[in-house]
Amino acid sequence: MRIALIGFGKMGREIDAVAREQGETVAHIFDSKHPLKPEMLADVDVCIEFTKPTAVLTHIYAAIEAKQDIVVGTTGWYDHVPDLQAKARESGILYSPNFSLGMNIFQRIVTRAAELMQNASDYDPFIHEEHHRHKADSPSGTAMRLAGILLEKIDRKKAVQTQPPSGKIESNALHVTSTRAGSITGTHTVAFDSEADSIELRHIAKNRRGFALGALAAARWLRGRHGVYTMDDVDL
Repeated sequence: MRIALIGFGKMGREIDAVAREQGETVAHIFDSKHPLKPEMLADVDVCIEFTKPTAVLTHIYAAIEAKQDIVVGTTGWYDHVPDLQAKARESGILYSPNFSLGMNIFQRIVTRAAELMQNASDYDPFIHEEHHRHKADSPSGTAMRLAGILLEKIDRKKAVQTQPPSGKIESNALHVTSTRAGSITGTHTVAFDSEADSIELRHIAKNRRGFALGALAAARWLRGRHGVYTMDDVDL
């Protein structure tokens, strides 16, 4: 593939390194010093975007205008997905809060666990996530995606609570908590607690390589497809 990297922070640099290892061509790199214009995408096969919520929609619309596919790792813009579904007729958009192949397998494991817990009312689910102290969002987009899975599959949970409770937490609330410290790459724990025992499922990211591998796998899968997709659609 000929790839346009949009954003060249820590993730952009990791994708650049892994892409070159795999024999792909990084044709263009766009950042704040080298902003993107649609006409600059004429000679690429796919764009991979990891920037900021304030910039991501500009980049997505540039890819649509250029009729190019785009893989998006930036979060904080998902309210605009319905609008993009109507506009992505000649290009493909694939977005995810977490491109780690392991995390996407983990989400499928959590989905099955939640299905099993639907009728096991003695078990109370909760989520805790940990990231480095520079991470901008809290809870993480991945934690909220996991929370969405639990709300969808477990009827007794109706809403997510992300703030520390001032008193007793409601029985229908799913508590999602966060820690920001040091240089933690990312740890997500989904747990089910009862009086008799506890069950914990945990994903620990060791480095950013897993995210880069997933983004490149998503880019290969997206080629030739039109419309809006997530990692749930990708064959792992």
